[in-house]
Parts: sequence; structure tokens; C-alpha cells
Amino acid sequence: MSDDDLFCLTQNGDMEAFNVLFKRYERKVYMYCMRVLLDEDMAHDAFQEAFMRLYEHRMSYDGRNFMVWFFTIVRNVCLNLRRNKKVTVPFETSRANESPAKVTDVVLHEHIVLALNQLPIDHREALVLYEYDGYSYQEIANITGVSIATVKIRIFRARKLLRTLLHPVVYDNGV
Repeated sequence: MSDDDLFCLTQNGDMEAFNVLFKRYERKVYMYCMRVLLDEDMAHDAFQEAFMRLYEHRMSYDGRNFMVWFFTIVRNVCLNLRRNKKVTVPFETSRANESPAKVTDVVLHEHIVLALNQLPIDHREALVLYEYDGYSYQEIANITGVSIATVKIRIFRARKLLRTLLHPVVYDNGV
């Protein structure tokens, strides 16, 4: 059954249909929130809020494209949380007992997270939707409410800035 069909059933009060949609989207929504917000607690809050809003606003769904409509809700929740809370980077404990390969992977991951956090939110959002979530340029344009050309520019600029930010880490440190 398609997402649109399931959501129509949800509009008519079918909680089983809503549960199926929840199972289909829970990982994708959480990962999106985590990659955009870069904070586990905020991502968890956004995840819960997005599904609550989905259910609360189910009657305003116009039947066009469930995924685009829902990810517009998810995006707005993330943007509101980000605007209302300061993002902090937690202090990590020592990794002295870990293997060198694992430490290198963890260090590189931390640098990537920090570099992503330095991108403008609209650039990071477009890059996350494209690279991590696998959405097309058209779908990203629909979710964010901008043109396809703007989406392409944001992704291009995000990649370029990431290369600049990560170059010293990758090439100078031999990671």
C-alpha cells in the first residue's frame, strides 16, 4: 500500500495505517533530524514533534505527495528547534585505550560533524537530504520550497565548503 493510501486511512482514524507509516519513516526522519541538528537530544525532540504534528495536522493533507508534505513538516520542526536552542558540541572523554584505526575513524567523523555544523543551515540541509537521505533535486526543492537551481547551488556550495574545511584534516594529518 502506498504512503498516500496509508495516510488517507490515517485521516479516517485508522491507527494501524499510521503505525505502518511510522515504521516506514522513523529511521529516515530521525537520521535527517540528527544530521541537520547535530545534537542527539534535539534530534530526538524533533523526531517526536514531527510525528505529533503529522498526526495533529493530518486533516490538512491535500493528497498530493505524502513524503514531500511530511518532510516539509520535519524540516520546519528542525528549523524551529535550531532557532530556539543553542547547539553545543559535547566534550568527549579520552580514547587512549582504543585502537589507532578506530581512533582515526572517530576523529575523522568528529571533524566531519564539526565541518557540517559550520555550513549555513540551508546548505547543510540540502546536502543531507541529497547525500544521506537520497532525495532528488526536485524532491528537495519541494520540501524546502525553493527552485531546483537553488537546490543545486546549495549542494555545490556545501560540498565546496566541506572540501575546504576538511582538506587540512585529511591531507595535513594523514587521516
